[in-house]
Amino acid sequence: MAENIFKAWKPLFGLPAVMQLETLHHGYEGLKLILTPLDESDRKLEILFDPALTYRNIDEGDLLFYNRVDGENNLGRWGFFTVEDSDYLKWFNHVSQGIYEDKEIIQYSIYTPNDCLDILSAYPPTVLWLESTVPVPPADQ
Repeated sequence: MAENIFKAWKPLFGLPAVMQLETLHHGYEGLKLILTPLDESDRKLEILFDPALTYRNIDEGDLLFYNRVDGENNLGRWGFFTVEDSDYLKWFNHVSQGIYEDKEIIQYSIYTPNDCLDILSAYPPTVLWLESTVPVPPADQ
């Protein structure tokens, strides 16, 4: 059976296929990612994993091999995935001595032009567009 079967993850309607990672913050509220579309720097997408069991980030230029199977046709340049039969999850279950094997843990993979993120979580993340931080000029009076 194949390992690392990637399937498109579409948490929001109209999500751009390619985004860039602006911020990765792991703190008391969980693992927070802030991403921006390549063509719209004033929009920001927040993905919050509360909690993330584990995550890894590798520079896109250093990920020269990944035993990956596309579970759908035409994934193209899409950057958001869930992974079935994950070898990362198998590794995590091994090092954690199987204490989470009764939980349904999902691997989320988010690939940007510069970062390849893999996150394991037993809970779906919160995904939302943040309000624009670009100042709006006052209307003429």
